[in-house]
Amino acid sequence: MTTQKLRMIVMNGQRIIQAMVNNEWETTGTIKKVDEGIKPGIYNIYLAKTPEDKKQYEGKILYVDKENEVFYQQSEKDFIVHQLNAINSKPVAGKDVVIDYDGEKANLTQADALKKKRVLQI
Repeated sequence: MTTQKLRMIVMNGQRIIQAMVNNEWETTGTIKKVDEGIKPGIYNIYLAKTPEDKKQYEGKILYVDKENEVFYQQSEKDFIVHQLNAINSKPVAGKDVVIDYDGEKANLTQADALKKKRVLQI
């Protein structure tokens, strides 16, 4: 995995991935349409933490980096970087998910599917 410093900028319906090169941000790759559900802003995904075992992460998938075989999730105020090969299903940017870790493997569940299961009893 590269230790490249990355950030994602979302504005005007577009997503730009930038890398720090010689102390300056440079756009890498192409400017793409942003995935539905991701709000405009600057996401400093280079601050992402690696997930801990026996922990659950709930939040939106921001960016799937197939080249480096990772994807980034915003869980509360933190960014988490997950390995694609650790997940049991395909992550989709813009989706709210819950990721549970058990050792090296992780289980990804759509958050809206969980909310439907949580039925209030009156």
